[in-house]
Amino acid sequence: MNVTKTNFKGLFVIETNVHGDNRGWFTETYTKSKFAAQGIDTDFVQDNQSYSAQKGTLRGIHFQTNPMAQTKMIRCTRGAIIDTVVDLRKGSDTYKQWYSIELSAENKKQMYIPKGFGHAFLTITEDVEVQYKVDEYYSKECDRSIKFNDPEIGIDWGIENPVLSQKDLNAPLLKDSDADFSIKVLVTGVEGQLGYDVVKRLNLLGIENIGVDRTDFDITDKEQTEAYIFDCKPDVVIHCAAYTAVDKAEEEQGLCYAINVDGTRYISEACKKIDAKMLYISTDYVFDGEGTEAQKEDKPTAPANYYGYSKEQGELLVKELLEKYFIIRTSWVYGKNGNNFVKTMLKLGQTKDEISVVNDQVGVPTYTPDLAVSICDMLQTTKYGTYHVVNEGYCSWYEFVVEIFKQAGINIKVNSIPTSEYPTRAKRPLNSRLSKEKLDKNGFNRLPEWKDALKRYLDEL
Repeated sequence: MNVTKTNFKGLFVIETNVHGDNRGWFTETYTKSKFAAQGIDTDFVQDNQSYSAQKGTLRGIHFQTNPMAQTKMIRCTRGAIIDTVVDLRKGSDTYKQWYSIELSAENKKQMYIPKGFGHAFLTITEDVEVQYKVDEYYSKECDRSIKFNDPEIGIDWGIENPVLSQKDLNAPLLKDSDADFSIKVLVTGVEGQLGYDVVKRLNLLGIENIGVDRTDFDITDKEQTEAYIFDCKPDVVIHCAAYTAVDKAEEEQGLCYAINVDGTRYISEACKKIDAKMLYISTDYVFDGEGTEAQKEDKPTAPANYYGYSKEQGELLVKELLEKYFIIRTSWVYGKNGNNFVKTMLKLGQTKDEISVVNDQVGVPTYTPDLAVSICDMLQTTKYGTYHVVNEGYCSWYEFVVEIFKQAGINIKVNSIPTSEYPTRAKRPLNSRLSKEKLDKNGFNRLPEWKDALKRYLDEL
């Protein structure tokens, strides 16, 4: 048996071995164990057969909604058809795209169609018989159609006036349909600032997601991690969970390594085994922080502290183990969920008359809802690679604090000091400017300006 992958995840073209002699031929059209060995482990419960007398008969676009959505395996046993599917899964990098292939009694090819696709076929000969297996029973309540010539999908049928049933002739457009399919996204670190806003954004987009934290499974435990991911079978894993206590990491190097490196390894390995995309959140701290130029995505990394080293090692593992990956480096993040620098400054503004803040560390404060938009845009593509995603503009920590108090209407004296007067256990980079060349090159939107983001955050608070 030969299984050919398509550009649509889960959609396969199958050719079984045909044995011929003077009598004719024989083939095993379906053998559960052999199909399972190829990763097609489906429990089919019903076989269907259709007959179309006329050439140019079009059946579709058909599907059943959840919870009775069907996986199908199609073959043509008499005549020939153009078999066509449409990806109806929100969040898929092939959403609303279509795929066609000729199936015929002569070529004996089959199409394996997972849940989440609309299916149709056009007869290209007279007297056509089509047989297909499904893994859910027919449900009148869940039976749906989409108009065959929906311009939003744009299938090229190569025929102007196909023979249609009244049902297919009156089918709604996709925009008016209740098709409820989606890819599945697993988000680690959901209790953190970024994970919280990523899940919020996915919900807004109607993309199915599961947010997990340490109470769900321990990412430093390989067996736990693999068991959870294998059971969940996500299409994408957004890995936000991390050890982020920068100064404490100098003392707790073992724990920091276990979470940021071993945990990333286990998640990456699991993604590889189930053919899932991975989006790994990294940091500006992977760079040495020298100079004044914006760090480009391909600049060699040289972390100045252990936290940065652990995130760098996580990046290297993702690149080594996976082909379908996004690495997003960001900086100075803050959001509504949990504690952050802005909340700390607002509290100090209520209790202090004067504070001192370093003015020679320059970077970009990044608002997690804005970052979440970019993450969710990216995962719906195949534009893999390493990106820098931060709000627009640059400032020092001192300038950031001055702007926080200005927008919040807090009257407090802020003193500007050099880093040398504010020693920390972990060395901080002076230059956290990040270039967004890769975002621009691949057509992704830049994030709003950082002062605008701060205003929206303070309004939200």
